[in-house]
Amino acid sequence: MGYTKFKEMIRLSAKAVPAPEGEQEKWIDTIFTEQPYLANVYPGDTREIGIVFEIKSGSIEYFNLGVKPIFRENYVFGNARANINRGYRITENCIGCGACLAHCPQQCIEPGTPYRIEPTHCLHCGACSESCPSGAAERLAGGEKP
Repeated sequence: MGYTKFKEMIRLSAKAVPAPEGEQEKWIDTIFTEQPYLANVYPGDTREIGIVFEIKSGSIEYFNLGVKPIFRENYVFGNARANINRGYRITENCIGCGACLAHCPQQCIEPGTPYRIEPTHCLHCGACSESCPSGAAERLAGGEKP
C-alpha cells in the first residue's frame, strides 16, 4: 500500500513468486543498470544475495481520500479478478429511519426502500452498521453484491 501527500492511496493485492532460476541473473543485472545507486547498497558480489520476484496477476485499488465523497477505482492485470464487493450493504430489513445516513462520514447512503450504499464512495468504516436499529446494514463478504 502506498500513500501520497494528496491523500491518495494505492493498494496492490497479488502473489509474488520467485522468478525462474535461469532468469535471476538477467533481472538482477537489469535492476542494477536501471537503478545504479543500488551498487552502493549492495557492493561487489553482495548483489547476488537478492532474489527477484515476479507478479504476473493481481489487482490494484486506487482511493482518493482527499475528496468528499472519496473516490475509488479498481484495476486488474493478468488473470486476477478485482474484489470490488467489500464494505457494507443495506438489506430488505431496512425500516427507512435514516440512522445510517446520519452517521455515514462520506454521505454515500441514498434514501430509498431500502436505503442504498454507493460502494464507490464507502470507506468500509461500519458506522452505518453500528447505528442501524434494525440490523439492516451488514458487512459484505468478498464476492457478494452490494
